[in-house]
Amino acid sequence: MGLSPGFIHSACLSEGQRVDMKVFSNLWSVGDWQGVVYVIADKGYDYYEVRKCLKDAGKTPVIPRREGAICPGVRDKERYQTRSNIERFFGKIKENKRLALRFDKLDVTFFSFFALACLKVLNLLC
Repeated sequence: MGLSPGFIHSACLSEGQRVDMKVFSNLWSVGDWQGVVYVIADKGYDYYEVRKCLKDAGKTPVIPRREGAICPGVRDKERYQTRSNIERFFGKIKENKRLALRFDKLDVTFFSFFALACLKVLNLLC
């Protein structure tokens, strides 16, 4: 599992009690999205403002619909499978109690431990 050439190296850390889609605009503003065609996210980002922002920028959102949504969900099976792989990756990351419960108070220590957990999940550590 490698990173694609168009992989965005940006992150935005929000408070645990805040809904992720509410801080999407912060992440969008700090990233370089030039080479990105598809934006893959989970149901938590099925929000009108997020989809509008992506479509206005000429990007294709690959975001499954929440229950009760009026419009149909994702029809692109290949991209949807990628989203599934991302979900499983973060599921493995969250097996680390320290990350799942956000024990670290400083963003830098949280991201440092997150980087170590990524190395572990991707079998890049001994």
